[in-house]
Amino acid sequence: MKTLATAVVGLGRVGWQYHLPQIVEHTGFTLAAVVDPNPERLEEARASYQATGYASVADLLAAERLDLLVIASPTHFHADQAIAALEAGVDVFCDKPIAPSLAETDRMIDAMRRSGRKLMVYQPHRLTPEAMAVRAILDSGKLGELFLLKRALTNYVRRNDWQAHRAYGGGMLSNFGAHMIDQLLFLTGGSISQLTCHLRRMATLGDADDVVKALFHLDNGILLDLEIDMACSLPVPAWTIVGRHGAAMQTSDGTGFTLKYYRPDELPPLALQEGLSAAKRMYGTDEVLPWRTETIALADFTPPSFYDKCYDYFALDLPPFVPITETREVMRVIEACRQSAGWADCE
Repeated sequence: MKTLATAVVGLGRVGWQYHLPQIVEHTGFTLAAVVDPNPERLEEARASYQATGYASVADLLAAERLDLLVIASPTHFHADQAIAALEAGVDVFCDKPIAPSLAETDRMIDAMRRSGRKLMVYQPHRLTPEAMAVRAILDSGKLGELFLLKRALTNYVRRNDWQAHRAYGGGMLSNFGAHMIDQLLFLTGGSISQLTCHLRRMATLGDADDVVKALFHLDNGILLDLEIDMACSLPVPAWTIVGRHGAAMQTSDGTGFTLKYYRPDELPPLALQEGLSAAKRMYGTDEVLPWRTETIALADFTPPSFYDKCYDYFALDLPPFVPITETREVMRVIEACRQSAGWADCE
């Protein structure tokens, strides 16, 4: 089995808590080195993983022979670090968002194409049990023609770290939005033809957005409703799916979905009224619809490892699970959201 000599840049939250454990547990990857400007974190990586540490990507590339560089540093470092690796003949697996802007994204894509190397972005929300359950609901056809898919994430967080700063590529549109926009487009298979977006700063201590409200119109007729609110003290349903024949919603405890729908062949007959005199002077009708209800448990869905998808692409030359064209579309949408909200200068 081919093993990929791999280094990780950035030993913060995502690098330390997600990438490093997955790399050392996967037989297709060997942790060769780590990069971080913090000497204490380098020493922690040496003690925990016996990994050689470097203070910069330049030092790493000069000293190590690598197959893959995993970039988990703050967003505003991504482009320069990725381009340096690609030009050195090293493939790149980059955390989301790929870059602070579409222009920086295109720089990275150009470097990928010029170097003939590979570039893919970490989008694990494509493989969550929730996403798998939503896919199963949509594929079942029970709700009929889909016309609205809402994704919401709410909490109350007084953000004070680097994600609170525009200058570092922070903000919830880039942070959670990069996950959720990708997730929604992956599930619906459409392209955004129109959008409107509002951004706010409410609970954050910085100058980056912590409230996002966006409505996307897809070319296939579906509406996507995105809500990220880090200044909301009460929860709202994380998922709402509405079709012609019914709806589904994630349960309040987050363990599954409740569906309520009818089968069209079981509907009682109903004729459209003519004229202006409403029968019985009623609004609507008094019919009883043959509703069906059921629940879907998230425990029934076991997502595959994202690093299996990485290995397929970087080691086995299979098509990328997250094509770079889809990543670029996410960045185009994020930039269009900023423009719609009047935050185009937020980079």
